[in-house]
Amino acid sequence: MSSESKVFLLLRTHNRPEEFNRCIESISKQSLLPEIIIISDDKNDTYIKEVALPHQVFRPKYRKPQWWIRHHNPFNDYFNQVLSIIPDGHFIYYLDDDDELVDADWIKTIIDNNTDLLIARFQLGKSHNNALIGDEVVRGEIGGSCIAIRSEIAREFKWPSRGAGDFFFINQVISKYRPIFLPIIAGKVQVDLHHSW
Repeated sequence: MSSESKVFLLLRTHNRPEEFNRCIESISKQSLLPEIIIISDDKNDTYIKEVALPHQVFRPKYRKPQWWIRHHNPFNDYFNQVLSIIPDGHFIYYLDDDDELVDADWIKTIIDNNTDLLIARFQLGKSHNNALIGDEVVRGEIGGSCIAIRSEIAREFKWPSRGAGDFFFINQVISKYRPIFLPIIAGKVQVDLHHSW
């Protein structure tokens, strides 16, 4: 792994300007800044133009939900689409606009650990009694914002376009790659867990 490896933080947002701004503020406090890619499918999300941190914007292709797939979530596919602009030899970290980072060294920790799959803890919101997830890969006990993954490995597996897609994605990855679990809390839900738009 090159000493020039970077962390690409993939930040999905859709019509949540206040939450988005709090999320960006938390990212700005990192001791090592990531490469930020803002994923927005709505050109009316003009608030993303106000971001002072270096970033790029990715406009994914929206695919209409398929009625025959139970709990179909087309927004998970945005994480698949954006990988087309990320080179190999780097790391990916996934975040939604209603989340925030709490460990100021999380991005640096990803680089320092230099491992295929790193799993940290993540704190849920009040409706989940502020529970911590990320201690094991079990449905309901793991989320996309718990993991950092090598970009070339992320490309091997697809995020399923269905509910609980993050669990199914991570479960695919660990069938081939051994995760390293860290006891730190990387991030949290700002107030409460929302569905993806």
